[in-house]
Amino acid sequence: MSPGIRLERTLSRTILPEGSEQQLLYVLLEAAPEGLPQQLPKLPLNLCLLVDRSSSMRGERLQQVKEAANRIIDQLGQNDYFSLIVFNDRANTVVPAQRVTHKQNIKRLVGSVEAAGGTEMANGMALALQEIQRPMLSQGVSQLMLLTDGRTYGDEGRCVEIARRAQSRNIGVTALGIGNEWNEDLLETMTARENSRAQYITSAQEITQVFAEELQRMHSIFAQQVQIQIAVRPGGMIRSLDRVRPFIAPVSVTEEAELNWSGNLGDWPDNDTQAFLLEVVVPPLKAGNHPLLKLTLRYDLPGANLRGQTAEEIMRITVSAADEVVYEVDATVKYWLERLVAYRLQATAWQDLESGHIEEATRRLQMAGTRLFGAGETELAHTVQEEATRLLRSGNASEEGRKRIRFGTRGLMGAPTDDH
Repeated sequence: MSPGIRLERTLSRTILPEGSEQQLLYVLLEAAPEGLPQQLPKLPLNLCLLVDRSSSMRGERLQQVKEAANRIIDQLGQNDYFSLIVFNDRANTVVPAQRVTHKQNIKRLVGSVEAAGGTEMANGMALALQEIQRPMLSQGVSQLMLLTDGRTYGDEGRCVEIARRAQSRNIGVTALGIGNEWNEDLLETMTARENSRAQYITSAQEITQVFAEELQRMHSIFAQQVQIQIAVRPGGMIRSLDRVRPFIAPVSVTEEAELNWSGNLGDWPDNDTQAFLLEVVVPPLKAGNHPLLKLTLRYDLPGANLRGQTAEEIMRITVSAADEVVYEVDATVKYWLERLVAYRLQATAWQDLESGHIEEATRRLQMAGTRLFGAGETELAHTVQEEATRLLRSGNASEEGRKRIRFGTRGLMGAPTDDH
């Protein structure tokens, strides 16, 4: 079997009722690698760590960052590049981009970092982007990994602009926030593109584990430049596409030609099953079995020297007389839909709160909690309900509660610790 990506799809409803109105259908699209050799060659990595060294990082946080960075250095090979940029009121290059050949020298430089000063992120972002572009990689994975515990003021727009510039050059951005004082709106906006994500680290003890997981994910990239194309029958439409595994995030899809939508899905590691939830408008159809969508996945497999690979799936839908159809949603689709709706509800709730609509924000949080209970996410649902109650009583949500809800609903929050 030649290596590639296997597509499987599950419909929210396998049979739709005949009628004269449009109907909504959800499609769970799962994609997993198949036919890969046991040991694919690792792609060269070009990793730049961008670390907040403001005074609030003093002590255990910075010590854990140093230990985590040293473990990363130990696991990088001679074909990999590493750089370290730190920032407070200004940005400095601690380790210039270089092949990881003299590990003890690099570790000595990492150990020299001290915490002091305030937080100005944009200067750090600009210097990191400059440094990560120095290596001339013909193929590989380039990732800028940011860790911060504070808010930057007045340069948020520039941070987003620099992140977009990096992403347009196939440089992913991983933004890690630790504690409760950092700006989750900024980090989520910066990482709202393929190959990028923001994550909430609840305690210093998690830093080493999260760094190790990110390195493992980068080392296991097997597919790059993954794109999805969706052709819809006349009268149909794609309303939305959202990634739901390994984490929840909207995917931007655009109608590039009539009835043809496309979106970029980035690079995929082979240890994560990718799953997407597609919301489709089905046109009025008569009884029968009809083609509805043609799904095409295009991708490169650089480790196998294969470019321009495709996986295709024709999706059909059965339509029957209305009195013969039982309305029942597939359990797996329902689970992911409940999670996705909860994520959307809490996101809208924070927008309502910013606009001063406290009652509406509270109502949306309560609805999100109900959805999470339905999806079996009991602990997170309790957190949502507690913050809804706090919001109704005081008009404000706690910083910790907000972050736990935002990143918990996405599946991008570290495990709770005893002191939280």
